[in-house]
Amino acid sequence: MTIPTREPFLAYLQDHATMLRQRCAAAPAAAVHLEAHAHALELLAELVHTLPDDDERLPMLGTLAVRNGLFAAGAGTEHALSQFERTSREACDAFLTNLVHIARDAALTRARAHGHLPPQRPR
Repeated sequence: MTIPTREPFLAYLQDHATMLRQRCAAAPAAAVHLEAHAHALELLAELVHTLPDDDERLPMLGTLAVRNGLFAAGAGTEHALSQFERTSREACDAFLTNLVHIARDAALTRARAHGHLPPQRPR
């Protein structure tokens, strides 16, 4: 059974873009930055919306970051999304791939910290 990912992730991206735009009025000095960030999240949402159902990144994100039907970004994933300001489809595509890696690494770190995986060996 696959975890539905597209809709929770799209809702997360749209909600954050809306919140950023609402903050523009309260922080006029940061409005340009906030608008650029909101626009980038919307571009990422457009990419996610058009991905084929068999794109392997969607079920990976679902497994790693969807909880109870909501996209629940961990700290690393949230940080990456908060810094995202790319403006091309190619950049969004590369970012999404990187985001999956960030979410995976965070999940592995949490699993090790809770004793579900052995500690990572020094290299």
